[in-house]
Amino acid sequence: MTFSIHTLGCKVNWYESAALSGIFIKNGAVLVSEDEKCDVFCINTCAVTEESVRKSRQMIRRARRKNPDAVIAVCGCASQTEPDFASKLPEADSVSGNKEKTRIYEYVCQFLQTRERIINIPEMDKEKCFENMNSERIGTTRAALKVQDGCNNFCSYCIIPYARGRIRSRDIDDAVREAESLVAGGCREIVLAGIHIDNYGKDIGTYDLTDLLLRLGEIPDLIRVRLGSLEPVFVTEKNIEKIKNIKNLCHQFHLSLQSGCEKTLKAMNRHYTPDEFAAAADLLRRTFSDCSITTDIITGFPGETEEDFLQSLDFAVRMKFAKVHVFPYSERRGTRAASMDGKLPKDIKEDRCRRMIKACAPNEAEFYENLVGKEKYVLFETEKNGIFTGYTPEYAEIRVKCERDIRNLIFPVRIIKGQADHAEGEVILS
Repeated sequence: MTFSIHTLGCKVNWYESAALSGIFIKNGAVLVSEDEKCDVFCINTCAVTEESVRKSRQMIRRARRKNPDAVIAVCGCASQTEPDFASKLPEADSVSGNKEKTRIYEYVCQFLQTRERIINIPEMDKEKCFENMNSERIGTTRAALKVQDGCNNFCSYCIIPYARGRIRSRDIDDAVREAESLVAGGCREIVLAGIHIDNYGKDIGTYDLTDLLLRLGEIPDLIRVRLGSLEPVFVTEKNIEKIKNIKNLCHQFHLSLQSGCEKTLKAMNRHYTPDEFAAAADLLRRTFSDCSITTDIITGFPGETEEDFLQSLDFAVRMKFAKVHVFPYSERRGTRAASMDGKLPKDIKEDRCRRMIKACAPNEAEFYENLVGKEKYVLFETEKNGIFTGYTPEYAEIRVKCERDIRNLIFPVRIIKGQADHAEGEVILS
């Protein structure tokens, strides 16, 4: 049996697809590229925006056209949240949601025996157990480690709590075991993945994210541990004091801002103010002097006036983020924001997005310019035309020329030039 997997969406989806691939391979199936014909084509869907759902449907239809005789197995957030997803997609032979993704191979085998369509989409809101899906990847430079699922925040624009259910944490010993397995397979950096990783352990009550980081810090040969997206409320004196001396913790912190306007944050049901966000960023910078702080911002949220936007823009510029991911607001059916008054035309949302990107760009360039003359340890990942690209612990993108293959290796690099979105350097070979 040959199979292929197409993944849409976040790091959690990518992690789960890697785990699903491992299940197929363990059962004797052979992974092929999406460009090749295959016996089974899996699509792990996304539902974060209406566009994500559209792309998921489009991919399912494309897979059927390209593989008319294959079993098409669909799972993920789009099939979980869209009530008519399965009925409107006769191309899919097996449709499941976010629960029991580990059973997809079983569903495929069942369909091959009966040729009867399988639809299994249990509700997620009462799900209390974390579903283990070890990825078991070998020879990967950087690997995600899923430690948490679900969200209790219910931001007014977000469908994810409905797609993923309430917070559920992975057993800490099990998480550490997979981390050790990844390191044994050659992994140099682990990225903690989850829907809301700073809520890790809150449903269990005996440990939290800081405890997990301390455990990961004790793994021999695990060179880097990188955090996924954090909420500002995680950044407290108590938490930072516990993790500040972890040697393999990467000093890159992605704090989700979404807006620098207090009125807009309240409408979004975000649980902090701009001042509280700034205090969290200040604490990180005082504790980790070399840290980088990155963020996400939404422009054109319902009710956002030009004055509100300018407040958000001014705040973002003053925060001097190393990188800002800016998105125009995208309405998502099933969320509170979808029924709010004050919706803005597409051109205004996109114009504000462009203005935000332009205003924040000099800060990113300054971040790279400030690296010039310094030596940074870089974990190299890719090569193209003799140029190797890698990342510092602060997630600065570094490019170097080198005659030897340095992929999946860490070398000190002398930074010689800063660019708008990366820096160039010289490898210091011993």
